[in-house]
Amino acid sequence: MKLYLDKAIAQLAANRAAQHELEKDLSDKQSAYRIDDKCHHLRNTSDGVSYFRGVERVDATVSVPESWAKFTDDNILRSQSERAASAKLREDIQNLLVVTANEMWNQFNKVNLAFTNRIAETADAKNKIQTHLAKTLQEIFQTEMTIESIKKAILEKSAFLKVAQTRLDERTRRPNIELCRDMAQLRLVNEVYEVDDTIQTLQQRLRDAEDTLQSLAHTKATLEHDLAVKANSLYIDQDKCMSMRRSFPSTLRLVGFC
Repeated sequence: MKLYLDKAIAQLAANRAAQHELEKDLSDKQSAYRIDDKCHHLRNTSDGVSYFRGVERVDATVSVPESWAKFTDDNILRSQSERAASAKLREDIQNLLVVTANEMWNQFNKVNLAFTNRIAETADAKNKIQTHLAKTLQEIFQTEMTIESIKKAILEKSAFLKVAQTRLDERTRRPNIELCRDMAQLRLVNEVYEVDDTIQTLQQRLRDAEDTLQSLAHTKATLEHDLAVKANSLYIDQDKCMSMRRSFPSTLRLVGFC
């Protein structure tokens, strides 16, 4: 079809070139006719009659009656040849269009089947993404609740730590021999270490939970993007493309008869 399109474009250019030559020849002949008609009607009393010294020695002619007639005949023959070539090309193109119309009918049915299968695949993928997205949202909710619980526990443990460290700080002000490493002092020191270790463990769990939440948020964004892409694909294939493919032109219409 591209080959015949190139031929048609070339033939159209040739037709226009022949048309241009005919129109130019016709325009020249109409101009010459008006000039000769004006000369034919010139009289001694006509306006515009004047002396043009030496004009008889000027030869501006470019043809003789034989070449003049041949030029027009050649233009007519060229026009006839191009019109005959155009008629043959149109016949060949018409035959080609009939063949391609049948091929398009077959391809139409194949594409419809492929569209139907692809729509089913996309819908299934979309449903799976929705399921995973729902699970991810649930995981995000639970992780956020866990983070809040850890923060609350850290806050509570921090209060215990403040009390224990304040007690130790106060006991440093005991006078003289009273600065005794007694059992209370040892218990307070152990309590500070234990509570601090617990807070450190909770803070690590908090960081892990926040990292998990960030990962879940990234997964959520990816799933939402994928879901939007699948929904858009379904809209394009099912609502837009297939709605335009519910009917197909007849062979006569495909070949340009209606």
